[in-house]
Amino acid sequence: MWIETIVMPREEPAAYSSPAPRYDRESGQQSACAMGRQFRDTVLSYLQSNELMSAVKWISEPGSIPMVTLHCTSRVLEQLQKSPEFEAGRSLSLTGF
Repeated sequence: MWIETIVMPREEPAAYSSPAPRYDRESGQQSACAMGRQFRDTVLSYLQSNELMSAVKWISEPGSIPMVTLHCTSRVLEQLQKSPEFEAGRSLSLTGF
């Protein structure tokens, strides 16, 4: 059975303790998109190195935040949750309401 899983980087509690530096919107958008691509590449690398790609049906394209959505099996979700690199969980299904 395929489930929808959301994966984000695991962050240290003090990650947002200092104010963000100021920059213009264009460079901020470019930087955010680069971080999104880099995170997606990290997730793909993890899935490939742990031989989990056969249990992944779909993976989202990179966006402007470091987050990836997968359609995968529960085994993939369990492996991602065990990894110290990622926070992962099932997305809320709104079907049947």
